[in-house]
Amino acid sequence: MSQIKLEHIYKRFGEVTAVGDFNLTVADGEFVSILGPSGCGKTTSLRMVAGFERATEGVISIGDHIVSSSEGNIFVPPEKRDIGMVFQSYAVWPHMTVAENVAYPLKIKKVAKEERNTRVQEVLGMVHLGDYGNRYPSQLSGGQQQRVALARALVARPGLLLLDEPLSNLDAKLRESMRFEISSLQKKLGITVIYVTHDQAEAMTMSDRIVVMNGGVIQQVGKPYDVYTHPVNKMVADFIGLVNFLPAEAKGDQVILKGTSHTFANLAGIPEGPATLAVRPENIKMSKTGGMIAGVMKHRFYLGDSVDYRVQVQEHIVRVIIKGVQYGTWQDGETVYLDFDKVMMFGNERNNYIIT
Repeated sequence: MSQIKLEHIYKRFGEVTAVGDFNLTVADGEFVSILGPSGCGKTTSLRMVAGFERATEGVISIGDHIVSSSEGNIFVPPEKRDIGMVFQSYAVWPHMTVAENVAYPLKIKKVAKEERNTRVQEVLGMVHLGDYGNRYPSQLSGGQQQRVALARALVARPGLLLLDEPLSNLDAKLRESMRFEISSLQKKLGITVIYVTHDQAEAMTMSDRIVVMNGGVIQQVGKPYDVYTHPVNKMVADFIGLVNFLPAEAKGDQVILKGTSHTFANLAGIPEGPATLAVRPENIKMSKTGGMIAGVMKHRFYLGDSVDYRVQVQEHIVRVIIKGVQYGTWQDGETVYLDFDKVMMFGNERNNYIIT
């Protein structure tokens, strides 16, 4: 196992700063996901940990060893960093069998053939491919090929496993299954994992902590529950889960929802002026008889386990998600009443409060 430490990491490509002042410590055996939209710098950050990119500034340590330092002019190549890596593309060699693909890192390290075969069978068993050693990649499904890539990364028993959007090429059900497989395997082995993804469901279900990035800068680091319930800014609130943003006005100790007379206590101390109220669809209760705000039902989308409602409130569409058994309760065109719970309040970009 390995503790990973990144201190004041910058990566510049000419005048473009792809990653700016990245600071993170990943504990031994921790599963940390770097989450963000395309182009936010998450893969570049992972590649600097792996050694495929050299940091412009800062220090990277794996365990007790500095593997990259701009000041000390230190740079340890990837093959000497004790890491395993799984890419978005499976990158399995089509001319090799499953066993040969998995054994390749051990062959490079000149591990004896008998031990090599033992370790290959051991790791193939871990990823539920014990009977597939003699098959070629063309004979495997996408999920099985991804398991081969995972086995190949684990066979050398690295202290650190890096995964770069490894499930993005799989269908929805297979992605869900592979999330469980990877998470279970990580807990079984106690290995340290840094996982890059743009899929918030992956990050939420698999991680001990999430690092949310945008524009090359870390926005928030925290446990999934904390990031979801207490986002530090609108970008995080919007990227993690679903959310309604509604315009408001801060006046003294009150924040007024625009177009209504309804007010919320300004417990965050937002300065007077424009503000934003945010509430997640599952934190809105809907009634026919009365509530905080009146609206008109515009659309209903039945999803089986839930119903996704769209309610017109003044000039805004408010999204409400309720259990699927209540699908027939409200009809399009009907007047409904909404009550908000756990409202998030934003003034400037990092000023917010959760109303419980």
